This record gives sequence, structure tokens and C-alpha cells, in this order.
Amino acid sequence: MYAKLTAFAVSSFIVGVAGALWAFIYLGAWEPAAFSVDFSFKLLFMVIIGGLGSIAGGFLGAAFIVVLPIALNRFLPWFADLFGFEASTAAASHAELMIFGGLIVWFLIVEPHGLAKLWATSKQKLRLWPFPH
Repeated sequence: MYAKLTAFAVSSFIVGVAGALWAFIYLGAWEPAAFSVDFSFKLLFMVIIGGLGSIAGGFLGAAFIVVLPIALNRFLPWFADLFGFEASTAAASHAELMIFGGLIVWFLIVEPHGLAKLWATSKQKLRLWPFPH
């Protein structure tokens, strides 16, 4: 128990220093708007979608959260034109929130280990792909 408590204290200190450096070096000044509720939820969604309990999952979740809005802004108008609808940037923003919400529910119910577990199982299946025995 002492080792876990010490590891938690040391990691909390490191994260605190990283947050302070990020606030003053990257942002230039600390403002409450930089740490909004939306930003906090996006960080939480990165961990949930990427996979709870793995470092690679954090990276995969962050990549997914960053790439999804870009892909929606790029391909949603194309899909809307394909089906005869009009899509605005507000529709892309709302679609992004709906997709995030659906994925959070899906990952929490179906695959709690997230994209990291899906990546590991698909890598294992592709390793044995031509010969399944």
C-alpha cells in the first residue's frame, strides 16, 4: 500500500508541474477559459475511447478525438450532397457531439478496454490470418 501511495503522490506532482508549465509556457497566461468543461470532457473521452488502463489507448483516443472533427468537416458535406441534404458547420458540430456520445456509451458497454484492445485483437488475428491454426 505504501508503494501505491508513493507512486500516486509522485505522479500527481509530475502532472501538476506539467499542467503549470503548459499553462504558463504554452498558453502564456492562465485563464479559466483554457480549462473549460468541454476541454475536461474531451480529455476524459480520450481515455474512455482509447482504452481504460493502457498507455497506447490514450494515444489512440487522442488521435481519434483530434481526427474525428476534421473528418466530419471534410466528409459530412459530401455525404449530405450524396443524399440530397444540406450540411452546415453547425450540423457537423452537432454530429460530432452525437458521435462522441454514442461512442462513449458503446465503448463503456461493449468494449471497456477501448481502441487499444481492438487494435491488439486485430493485430493478433492478422498475425495468424492466412493460417488460423
